[in-house]
Amino acid sequence: MKGRILESGEDYLETILILQNRNGEVRSVDIATEMDFSKPSVSRAVGLLKQGGYLYTDKNGYLFLTDEGKKVAHKTYERHVV
Repeated sequence: MKGRILESGEDYLETILILQNRNGEVRSVDIATEMDFSKPSVSRAVGLLKQGGYLYTDKNGYLFLTDEGKKVAHKTYERHVV
């Protein structure tokens, strides 16, 4: 069962979506740079989002949104744009 995602988690997912659209590939360091957060903060958030089933990493450390992660990211993005 998925837990309620916090607003900060939504922001991470939205940032991953934006970076994927812009660059094609996303790593934790890209998120840290984009959001101006420390690498340990991003690493912790990524771990929690992976546990929650919102994203996964490949063997090279690139981040990908799950279907649930994409849903949340798109909803957050639309809320921020409108």
